[in-house]
Amino acid sequence: ATVSAQIIVVSVMLIHVMKDKQEANILRKVKVLERTDRTYRNQIIKMGWPSAVQSMVYCGISMVLSRMVSGFGDAVIAVFRVGGQFESISWNVANGFSSAMNAFAAQNFGAKRMDRVKKGYRISFVTVVLWGGLITFLMVVFPTQISSIFFHTANEIALCSNYLIIVGLSQVFMCVELMSAGAISGLGNTKICSVISVIFTMIRIPIAFLLCATFLEENGLWWALTISSVLKG
Repeated sequence: ATVSAQIIVVSVMLIHVMKDKQEANILRKVKVLERTDRTYRNQIIKMGWPSAVQSMVYCGISMVLSRMVSGFGDAVIAVFRVGGQFESISWNVANGFSSAMNAFAAQNFGAKRMDRVKKGYRISFVTVVLWGGLITFLMVVFPTQISSIFFHTANEIALCSNYLIIVGLSQVFMCVELMSAGAISGLGNTKICSVISVIFTMIRIPIAFLLCATFLEENGLWWALTISSVLKG
């Protein structure tokens, strides 16, 4: 389903780019296979490689954490998956604002209108803080009710409730981090965002190892996620 969707979307985009004759469609005359100017290529690589490395590191960290989660049994694996899906309600919205601020900051930075960049960031900041706060409220105040939608045994509901409460505490910070990274990257400074994100995401592994060895057990994993998200935010 994923591969099919990607093929369809790319095909539709390319067809639209080739067929659209409007002046605003600056891509219609682009020769994709034409040799590129080294200056532009180097600039793109310089701005793109930090984000690329960040994504690869994320994948590696996710695999390590997933392996740690599996050591606590099937129920904890299920909680990790379901809890992550519920949490995506907040980070998907934050990612949307990140993309918007990336484009908005880049356009106005190029136009030398930093007053607009600051105003746009301030509006986005308030919006994602309010949204993150709402998700935190739901996860911390109604964890049992939310968990009961997906699980039916008392043990699974308790495990999921713990996840929602602990991870719920970091939602505002996570939303601010994602949106801010988009804004700063839009100003051309992708390196600082990637360095902060990679370093504080990597510390999840040692924190998880330490906390899981205590009375917290699997809850140590959730605290590792929360602590790193708060630090990044």
